[in-house]
Amino acid sequence: MITKLSKTFIVKEKQTAIEMKSGDLAVLATPALVAMLEETAKDSILELLTEGETTVGIEVNLKHVRPSRISEEIQCEAELIEQTKNILRFTLKAFAGESIIAEGTHQRAIVNSEKFMAKLAK
Repeated sequence: MITKLSKTFIVKEKQTAIEMKSGDLAVLATPALVAMLEETAKDSILELLTEGETTVGIEVNLKHVRPSRISEEIQCEAELIEQTKNILRFTLKAFAGESIIAEGTHQRAIVNSEKFMAKLAK
């Protein structure tokens, strides 16, 4: 089973390192890029879930290798490469035009939404 999705994002000012307090430059912040890639991974496997299930991120390993400016178009790709019980493992890539700006891996866990949220009440 291989599930792959590509999503396009436009870098907004609120996603810069300055605005997110992760750096001092007006470029795409790594935390914002991670969020774009996590969203892509999450959306890539929606058809695998049953009613009441969702996924939560449990691990991200990312190399952010090129800066991106405000208004730049970012193409994010997530490919499901392995499922072991409720753990999903993805490869991630992000591009600006033909240039790769980031790559890495990501893991998500399939959970029951109600049971997961109930853990917060304890």
